[in-house]
Amino acid sequence: MIIRSLCGIAALSLSCPALLAQETIDQRLQRLERQNKVLQEQVGALSSDFERIDLGGLVPPLSQASRGVGQGAAKVYDVSQGLSIGGYGEFLFQQRSGRADRADAQRAILYVGYKFDENWVFNSEIEVEHGTTSGDTGEVSLEFGYLDYLHSDALNLRGGLLLSPMGLLNELHEPTAYLAANRPQTEKRIIPTTWREMGLGAYGDVGDFAYRAYAMTSLDGANFNNTGLRGGRQKGGKTEADDWSVVSRLDYVGVPGLMIGGSVSYGNSGQDNLDDSQPSDAVPAMRTTILEAHIDYRTGPWQFRALYAQAKVQDAAAFNLSTDNNLASRMKGYYAEVGCDVLAWVCPEANAQFTPFFRYERIDTQDGMPAGFLHDPTQEDEIYSFGINYKPIPQVVIKLDYESWDNDFDRFNILFGYVF
Repeated sequence: MIIRSLCGIAALSLSCPALLAQETIDQRLQRLERQNKVLQEQVGALSSDFERIDLGGLVPPLSQASRGVGQGAAKVYDVSQGLSIGGYGEFLFQQRSGRADRADAQRAILYVGYKFDENWVFNSEIEVEHGTTSGDTGEVSLEFGYLDYLHSDALNLRGGLLLSPMGLLNELHEPTAYLAANRPQTEKRIIPTTWREMGLGAYGDVGDFAYRAYAMTSLDGANFNNTGLRGGRQKGGKTEADDWSVVSRLDYVGVPGLMIGGSVSYGNSGQDNLDDSQPSDAVPAMRTTILEAHIDYRTGPWQFRALYAQAKVQDAAAFNLSTDNNLASRMKGYYAEVGCDVLAWVCPEANAQFTPFFRYERIDTQDGMPAGFLHDPTQEDEIYSFGINYKPIPQVVIKLDYESWDNDFDRFNILFGYVF
């Protein structure tokens, strides 16, 4: 018995180093796994910080590209729970060749969002335009207001008053997000920025691609005219909802600083001939297709963006005969702009940005006319814009630029803007 006990003790003592060694290996593997996870989180945080620094606070980090809202409005997604407040504003002085000069408190915006938990988010933009609601110039509007259900990176759901995910400015329209004082005409008259409609849909990131896909109430074609589609915006106010459109967008965002993609909107805009502002049966179906392709690239001190947009409206001839209008069946526009932050070379450690820029734009909202109707040459324009975009800090911008128009008055602009 004693001999057997001694043998057992000897065997156990011989096996203990192996057991201890095995425990040490397991513990080391677990520790390495924990360290690897921490390193991955740190790399992700550094990558996000790099994007913010590299893009100079101009747009949300590319990891937020599919959210479809600007820098200030994206803040609600970064809080763990509770209220988020942001905003932006812009004040413009415009010297107009051959016309009275104008000073305008263009916009004062308040973003209000609330994150209920890890899945549910409310977000909104409340806008005061032109300093007052008295008279015919000013208004207070809900620019967007929606509920998000955050399921995963690849699939999230959204419903409410939505920004159409078309173009470069309709979603990202804060004054720090683009160089010139005024938005391009292509993104005002063909893509009718700021364009929002009631709707629902999905968005997310799949690999190196960001997408949005919405069903939205259509534009009201009864208010189209020779200048473009802008009058057809319904803005969520007692919207005509007999006709709906499908709007989808896809962007490649796999390279830091690069976004390249396109979007399309397709649907009838005649609202089943029931528009209250027109006699019965005066408005045909007016199937409207808008498509655009774009690129935005920022590297070091350089910024480059370009966009092409085209819209087609069926039944334009019948609409013109019914309404005594001169609506085109096809309209198109495009622009390209480039800017360079010279302070990045002169004073690399500076927090400020001083960016001379140039933009060329061509637009024709009467590019293709239905049979029997004549092209209006005053709706075809070539616009050269050049100036300076100065940011003393990333959240504040001062813009000075000059616009030379081929078919309209020239203008010199001074704009003060901010975002928070």
